[in-house]
Amino acid sequence: MPDFKVHTSDSRSYARTGKLTLKNGTIETPVFMPVGTYGAVRGISSLELAGLDSEIMLANTYHLFSRAGIELIEKMGGLHKFVSWNRPILTDSGGYQIFSLAADRKITEAGVTFKSKIQGDKLYLSPEIVIDLQEKFGSDVMMVLDELPASTASTEEVHSALKRTTRWAERARKARSRKDLALFPIIQGGANDELRQLSIKEILQLEEHSDPWEGIAIGGLSVGEVKEKFVSTLYGMRNQLPTDRPRYLMGVGTPRDLVFAIGCGVDMFDCVLPSRNGRHGIVMTTKGRINIFNAKNVQDAGPIDETCLCPVCKTYSRAFLRHMFRVEDTLAGRLCTMHNIAYFLQLMKTIRGHIENGSFVEFSNEFIHAPEHTFLGGEKGFAQYPETYL
Repeated sequence: MPDFKVHTSDSRSYARTGKLTLKNGTIETPVFMPVGTYGAVRGISSLELAGLDSEIMLANTYHLFSRAGIELIEKMGGLHKFVSWNRPILTDSGGYQIFSLAADRKITEAGVTFKSKIQGDKLYLSPEIVIDLQEKFGSDVMMVLDELPASTASTEEVHSALKRTTRWAERARKARSRKDLALFPIIQGGANDELRQLSIKEILQLEEHSDPWEGIAIGGLSVGEVKEKFVSTLYGMRNQLPTDRPRYLMGVGTPRDLVFAIGCGVDMFDCVLPSRNGRHGIVMTTKGRINIFNAKNVQDAGPIDETCLCPVCKTYSRAFLRHMFRVEDTLAGRLCTMHNIAYFLQLMKTIRGHIENGSFVEFSNEFIHAPEHTFLGGEKGFAQYPETYL
C-alpha cells in the first residue's frame, strides 16, 4: 500500500519534507519528476536518468495508449519492464490533452473521443478506461481523468469542468481494483478562489466513509494565465489541502515557480521545461539561464555551471556544446537536457536541506527576488512573497 510520512514541517511557511513509499520505491519530497511522455525523457535513456539520481519519472497515459498501445505494453510485462525503469512511475490521465488537443476531440459526460493527427483513427478515453489502462501499466501513481479548461474559459465553463471532474473522479474510484497503486484526484477551478475551494470540498467528500485518496493534485495552472493569477491562486490554496498526503502541482514549472509552490505546501512537480529547453540550448545554472548559442561561449572552456556536479559539467565545455549544436549533432541537446534535469533535481535537494535546517524562508526570499532567476521574463507577481507564506 502507498504510504506518505512528513519528516519536517517548516515553522514559517507550508514547506515540508517527507517520504512517499510506492510500489516500486520510496521518493523524498519535495520532488521533481522528469517528463518521459512515451516512457523516456526525450533523448535520454533510463540508464542516464537513473545515473542523475531521479527517483521517479512521469509518463502519459494518452500517448502510451495511442502509441505503443496497451497490448504491447502488457505483452512486455507492464510499463516498467517495457521502458526499463525499475523506479516509480506516475502516469497522467489524458486530461491535459483535453485542453491541448481541443480542436481534435469531442467531450461528453461519458468520456472524450480524440482524432489522431498521426494515424487518423479515433481514440476514446473514459474515467474507467483510464484507470484500467494505468492498472495494466502498473503505474505507481495513477491520475483520474479530468477536464482542464483553458485560461480564457468563462466562469460558467470553469465551473462546468470542475463539476465534471468531480463526477469523473467518483467513477474512477469505483473503477479502481488495485490498492497497491496510488490514485490521485485533481483539483480544478481555474484562477477562481471560490471554485478552487468548491473543487477541494467535492473531491474530499468522495472519500468520506471510504478509503482516502493517496494524494491530491492541483491542475489547471500554468496553462496561459498571467503569473499574478498563478501566484495568487496557489497562495490561496496553501492551507486548504490535507496535510497527511502528498500534494502534486501538475505541469509546473520554472525554478521560481517551484520554490514559491514549495513554500505553499506543494510536494511534487513535473514539467517539460528542462528537456524542451535543453534541446534548444537553453540551460539553467545557479546564476541564471544561459543560451549556449551565444557567441561568448565560442571559446569558453568552462562547464555550463562551475558549481554543478552532473556528468555533463564534469566532462564538457560550453565551447564543445555550442559546437555540437552548430553542426546539428543531437548529442548537444541530449547533454543539455541531462544537465537541466540535474539542475532541477539538485534544486529539490537544496530546498529539502533548507527545510530541514530551518532556513527555507530566507532561501526562498533570496531566490524568488534574485533577478537572475527570472525565466524568459513574464514572472511578475511574486513581489509580496514569501515573507507572508503564513
